[in-house]
Amino acid sequence: MALAEPTTLATDTKLRRWSELTESMTAAVAQHCGGDVDIRLLSAGLGPINSWERNCLNLCKEAYVREIELSVGGVPRLIARSLAAAESPVATYLQGLGQRPLAELLYTDPAWERAVETISLRAPSDLPGRGVLWCHQAHQQKLLVEEFFLPGLLQS
Repeated sequence: MALAEPTTLATDTKLRRWSELTESMTAAVAQHCGGDVDIRLLSAGLGPINSWERNCLNLCKEAYVREIELSVGGVPRLIARSLAAAESPVATYLQGLGQRPLAELLYTDPAWERAVETISLRAPSDLPGRGVLWCHQAHQQKLLVEEFFLPGLLQS
């Protein structure tokens, strides 16, 4: 979902449920869809980032980018993109996840703190999404998590 941009478009009620969620997106999608979540790693490594993402993370160098597809019952429900400074402990955490959901890291380690603000996003393909900034308190390193809601989630 590279090239997604922040948007000020109003979100409808169905979308607001997902965009304002403060708990684990993985767990919420699994519960909503009534099944186990499958994670497919789409890409991981140094990747392109937008100027707004660079500003959010206070980066002047490259970013480590991990993109996954989250499915339930064989139906793709969500695309997630996580970004961190390439040479940071946070990038090392992302590299160690493999096929596991990021929620395993963010919601089990109390050193992770979630920003209150959620950024409304729109992908070039017109998919709605959100961005949430996290900070690892021990390392003072930021992580930007972007989640894009697929029709398989919004229409279920």
